[in-house]
Amino acid sequence: MVDYKIWLDDFLNKNGLASSTDIQELKGGSRSKAYRINKQILRIPTQEKFLSEQKREALISLLLQENLPEKYSSRVTNITFNGNYSVHKEIEGDLLQSLWNENKISPLSLKKIAKQIAELLFQIHSIDIKTTQKRLSQYSKICRNENITLKPDFDFNIAKKHIWDYSEGKINLDDFRTVISSAEVALCHNDLHAENIIIKNGKLAGFIDFGEAGINPRITDFFHFYRLSRDFALEVIEAYNSLSPVKINIHEADYQFLSNTGYTIEQRQRVGKIMPLFYDEVKKALLLFSESLK
Repeated sequence: MVDYKIWLDDFLNKNGLASSTDIQELKGGSRSKAYRINKQILRIPTQEKFLSEQKREALISLLLQENLPEKYSSRVTNITFNGNYSVHKEIEGDLLQSLWNENKISPLSLKKIAKQIAELLFQIHSIDIKTTQKRLSQYSKICRNENITLKPDFDFNIAKKHIWDYSEGKINLDDFRTVISSAEVALCHNDLHAENIIIKNGKLAGFIDFGEAGINPRITDFFHFYRLSRDFALEVIEAYNSLSPVKINIHEADYQFLSNTGYTIEQRQRVGKIMPLFYDEVKKALLLFSESLK
């Protein structure tokens, strides 16, 4: 069992901080226990096997810091790892998901934020792929790819039924079926949902949690925006396409979201997961999706 106090005290001592320093324990995360201390995030692994994951994320952080222009390097997680725990410089602001849920962002601000997200994504995707491959070659981790249609147990007809049912008969998956390209790989965040995007004063402050980052088709990084709304996802994709010579195909992105959603519903129902909030969010996202098609 991990003695978190040992490493808390170690961090305080190394930073010349008193034991009375304000320490805020953060919620969430099964692989590490996190604390906010003096605008830094201390993450202590819950098990020894998670040390290598922290080392890998710190290595990716260094890759980003070394290769992104200064304007953008301050908008991604800056991590140091000492062999026992990792320390992140805090990116201050609010989670995009929280602001979205509370309707605290104006349509004009959302449009600007979508553009800023696209700009940062383009910069990350533009990091030399050979440099990335060399840096990550020591790790066998297979990163998440949101193209669920590649999974051997993906059943189009089952996904189609779920999408039809949860969209109240407004979305027929036959209308979106296509081949999702697996070409044009790049360094991707791979988990860029709205709880990993920080907003401050109506602007993008940065991306956090690069634990899933790795080499994937670029389209992987656009899936989660659909969970807010298809209109927002399109704003990000269109802004990205205005910058990048490698374009994200909207029809492919639509199908990626819908097929993934249908598959996820089936997987959760199969194991009997009772998650009313998840199903409510899926229904809402699909209804918004159908509205954006009009």
